[in-house]
Amino acid sequence: MTGSAISKAVCKATTHEVSGPKKKHLDYLIHCTNELNVSIPHLADTLLERTASNSWIVVFKALITTHHLMMYGSERLMQYLASRNTLFNLNNFLDKAALQGD
Repeated sequence: MTGSAISKAVCKATTHEVSGPKKKHLDYLIHCTNELNVSIPHLADTLLERTASNSWIVVFKALITTHHLMMYGSERLMQYLASRNTLFNLNNFLDKAALQGD
């Protein structure tokens, strides 16, 4: 599986659509965590990049996807995430769309 396929699946799981990540995308990403030829750092970094979005929907879905992969994915992902000092830093997160008023 290529890095671009993983990036595409992460983007599809973390769209701007106001609904949870689709099961088929979560299932594919779980499958990816169990494949030895998949770069776990690339998968984790791609999810991390999605948490830097200005859209609260994308950030929330990235966190949901990460949680789902931690629960049902490979132990390799958990080990990698645990080895990182700062994976998700949301201190500066501000949904600018919420400031635009009703």
